Amino acid sequence: MPVGDTIVARASAPGQARRAIIRISGPATASVLATLGIDRPLVRSAAVIRAHLDTGELPLLLLSFRSPSSYTGEDAAELIVPNNRTLVDSMIECMCSVPEVRRAEPGEFTARAYLAGRLTLAEAEGVAAKISAESARQLEAADRVLSGQIGTLYAAWTDRLASTLALVEAGIDFVDQEDVIPIAAAELARTLEELSAELHAALGTSYAGAGTGDRALVVLVGPPNAGKSTLFNALLGRTRAVASAQAGTTRDAIIEPLDLSDAGGVEVDLADLPGLDANATGAIDRAAQMRAHDVISRADVLIACDPAGRFEHVPTGAPVIRVRTKADRHLSTPGPGVCVCALDGWHIPALRRVIAEQCATIRRDDDSSLIPRHRAVVAGALDEINQALSLARTQTGAALSESELIAGRLRAALDLLGQLSGQVSTDDVIGRIFATFCIGK
Repeated sequence: MPVGDTIVARASAPGQARRAIIRISGPATASVLATLGIDRPLVRSAAVIRAHLDTGELPLLLLSFRSPSSYTGEDAAELIVPNNRTLVDSMIECMCSVPEVRRAEPGEFTARAYLAGRLTLAEAEGVAAKISAESARQLEAADRVLSGQIGTLYAAWTDRLASTLALVEAGIDFVDQEDVIPIAAAELARTLEELSAELHAALGTSYAGAGTGDRALVVLVGPPNAGKSTLFNALLGRTRAVASAQAGTTRDAIIEPLDLSDAGGVEVDLADLPGLDANATGAIDRAAQMRAHDVISRADVLIACDPAGRFEHVPTGAPVIRVRTKADRHLSTPGPGVCVCALDGWHIPALRRVIAEQCATIRRDDDSSLIPRHRAVVAGALDEINQALSLARTQTGAALSESELIAGRLRAALDLLGQLSGQVSTDDVIGRIFATFCIGK
């Protein structure tokens, strides 16, 4: 957003009220007031005066501020006037007739306060969060940002993660020296487990996985070759996962948004996982199982898939919808569950309705102690840490055999946390922060 000119905007919310606030900030503030017939020295003061409009005189309360002792650090003024929409709009239109004066963009007053050093970036986010808070929990989260309390926590996480990454990368440097082990696999796993638990606790119990926002997470589970990937594609209405008659085709979690509006529901996240196999061998298979159980632990709804309808060893911790897949082969076999055939779409609409109904019963209270942008960043960092943790748990010896992969995940998590600790503040991040404000703030 441009700086150096003067901005004007209505700073109070629209709607019924006795008074409205018009806010002005910039070097031409005195000239803007002069268009209303207000000829007063621009000093820090509050006074009841009369503005001279085309329609006559208008009594109002003028609050004026001299640079740098204002919210924005610039010359500024606020006019408290009768709350008549036509009156307020005409006054702003008159003010914008002055050269180098324009209507403010969303969040521009607070952006100027940040650029002038009157607010830190975290404090600016706290202001936005406090304005938009709809519950006591959200207000508390905003206060933690404004007070700097949450910033101290972010800095501690960043420091611990950076120290851990340094040890992992040191192991890469000494890969040809077997007697040098900067950090053992078991110690790394313990460190990452502690960090993961702390980040997860900060996200609250409504957390459903990185990047999902407030959407419910619906997870397809079952043994290998149970038809999960074919059902995944059928529910999405497109081919997203590779489906094969050969067991073990799916090796990692695939999460895609699923729109259930046609079934009377909302958008959720649908996850396809590797088949659950307690006897998996090999580092890759064990890592796939760890990843699957990590996603299951965050599920809001589980869809247990079993062509035979036995539903043995179904995970617990979330509501379960039992689905008998491959119904074209096992239809004559009695048993519980919704029968579907993903190949021809038989009963897929009915299953979509069942999923929508189950998701509608989920109480998703936001008990997170973080404001929305911070929650999204922490969720992303947690996902990277959990993937590094899954790799660390698969190590069989003291030394790390997957050091470079683990380091890559930890570096990605560190970059994300750096956005919150103040070590990373790109123009894109700053722009997204102030875009969340309303006009006049």
